[in-house]
This record gives sequence, C-alpha cells and structure tokens, in this order.
Amino acid sequence: GIHTGKDCFVTISPAPENTGIIFRVDGVEIEALHSNVVNTSRATCLGKDGVRLDTVEHLLSACAGLKISNVIIDVEGPEIPILDGSAIPWVEELLKVGIEEMGSFCNVLRFEKTIVHQSNGSLMIAVPSENFSLTCVIIFDHQMLGTAAETFCEDPNDYVNMIAPARTFAMSEEIEKLKESGLALGGSLDNALVIYPDHFSSALRVENECLRHKALDLFGDLSLAGGKICAAVTAIRPGHKVNTEFAGILANNAKNYSLNDLADGLKSVKETESQGVSHARY
Repeated sequence: GIHTGKDCFVTISPAPENTGIIFRVDGVEIEALHSNVVNTSRATCLGKDGVRLDTVEHLLSACAGLKISNVIIDVEGPEIPILDGSAIPWVEELLKVGIEEMGSFCNVLRFEKTIVHQSNGSLMIAVPSENFSLTCVIIFDHQMLGTAAETFCEDPNDYVNMIAPARTFAMSEEIEKLKESGLALGGSLDNALVIYPDHFSSALRVENECLRHKALDLFGDLSLAGGKICAAVTAIRPGHKVNTEFAGILANNAKNYSLNDLADGLKSVKETESQGVSHARY
C-alpha cells in the first residue's frame, strides 16, 4: 500500500444483483457507502465494527468508470494496493474477465434543485440532469500546474482512455513531511508522479494528468453516494474530504433511490469458470 508500505492482497469476485460493492476485511463486510468513511487524509478510508480499510478510491473509481455496481472485494491487509498509482491496472483486469449486464436497474439519485457545498476553499455543485457529468477544476500556486478545468461524461471508453491512466501525484517538498506523518511509506517513482519546481519526475501519460487524477478520485469518492448520480457535477479544488462529504449530501438530498427504466442496466463482474476475476491477487 502506498501509505502503509505493507503487502496487501485483493481478490475480486462477482456478486448477485442489488448487492452493491462490498469490501470483506478480517471477516467484516464494509459497504462502499459514504456512511462508512472514517478518514480522508490523503486517501479515502472506510471502516466498520472496528475494522478499517485504507485507500479505496482508485479501485472504486475503476468500478464506477466501468459502471460496475455489484462486486465482492476480499482484502488481506490494511490497504488497497496502489499498483502503478492509477486505476488502469484494475480496469484492465476487470475488462479482461468481462462485465455482465444484469436483470435489475441500478439505484438512481435524482434531484429537484441544484445542490451546493463549500468547505475550506473547495466548492462542489450538482445541477439536476438526466445523466452524470463531471467538471473538475484544479487551482494550484505552482508553475507546473496552475489552474485547469476539464469536463468528462460517464462514457466508459472515455474513462478508460482519459482518466484511468492518470497517476497519483505529490509535490516534491511534501514527501518528507508525509513520511514523517506516517503516510506515503510505500510511495515511489513507480507508483506516483512527483512534481518538482520546474519539472515532473517522468513524462505525463495523458494531458492534464494531475487534473485527471483528481477526476479519477472523484469518480471513486462520489460512488460512495450509493447510486447513479443524475447531475452535472462541478468540483473546484476537489479533495477526498470534500468529495466524500458531497457524496453524503447527494445521497441525503436525492429525490429517490428508485429502480427505474433507465438504459443503464445494473452490472457485475462476469461469472467465469473460476468464479471471479481469475481470483487474481495484487
């Protein structure tokens, strides 16, 4: 794990319709819902019944980006593996095994009015819409980043090509402070993009990679609302704390959690002969 530095293993298995996304850790089932968020310091961490699981956002993002709604994720260790710092390894494995459309329709979060949330210089806005879209705005006092904005739709192909490859990042001057705080103990140039005053630690994988990683995190964090968000969301200066707070606000202000006739069918990891994503361990 990028923060704990400990070896962690994940097994992803298909689940029946209406299961949702559930992490199983030390015999405890932790639903991927905003109500189970226990910490948001540099990562999104879930917990229940005294058991905690760190850094869930990249795997949740992959599921959200591919519109996977039902899956069981067994975890050995305190944290979801960071892999290469992006969501693309999860995406590739999930696509390799296949995704199955199920008979029911997903929970849908609809809204009667615009919802606004402000916190510590961040601003989140959700305008009612038939479909989900995300406008992500970053504002950094740094010559390598500055201010940038980009809008993304919920198309899985766009997610795979534009968002999933974007790696987690950190400013070079932050690294020692993070390690002194007990974070980033497993971080390296193999799983993160480091931003120096006048250059990046490696070539960017995609345009606006840092902004797109913020969008990647948002896909995962907002999925904790528990359903398809029918809104055009704008996130200015997003971060795990404000993202997960907004997920809870959206869930609590939704007009309904209805099973309806939208075209997006509930999806799950496809059942295979091995009964899972090759029961691959990471």
